[in-house]
Amino acid sequence: MAECTDLSISPSDPPLVAIALGGNVGQPRHTLAAAVSALQQVPEINVLRCSRWYRTHPLGPPQPDYWNGCVIATVNLSPLALLEHLQGIEQQFGRTRHQRWGPRTLDLDLLAVEDVVLDSPDLVLPHPRLAERAFVLVPWAALEPDLVLPGLGRVAQLRDALDCSGIEAIP
Repeated sequence: MAECTDLSISPSDPPLVAIALGGNVGQPRHTLAAAVSALQQVPEINVLRCSRWYRTHPLGPPQPDYWNGCVIATVNLSPLALLEHLQGIEQQFGRTRHQRWGPRTLDLDLLAVEDVVLDSPDLVLPHPRLAERAFVLVPWAALEPDLVLPGLGRVAQLRDALDCSGIEAIP
């Protein structure tokens, strides 16, 4: 996995963001590590912490298990500009959008931007389905268990409300 630093954050720093990473096509371990490196190459994104990787059962059509993780970063971008960067990185890794919840080389989801609440045609924050997704909440709670999401509650409480039995930490 790409190296991440754990830095202290002061109130004057840019907002914290949580980004979910996932993939199940090709070599997911390599792809996810390379995606973290790609995030670190964007000058406006400062990756602070990376979760470990987890193997999870897929939603949707029959397909290989997913590898999932989460990064916490600070950004000097608007949420929509950050989303554009994430989609660009997905495309660099061969992401195509043919089938909802289908197999993919890389999926980068913007989960939350600190306490921002946004409901636009292009982006909803916090992510509209994150409270239903153990594969998102398990790695995120490992990094930020006490983070309170507007209208949803603490990340760890959201995780604890779900069945997480199908999620396996990858050594």
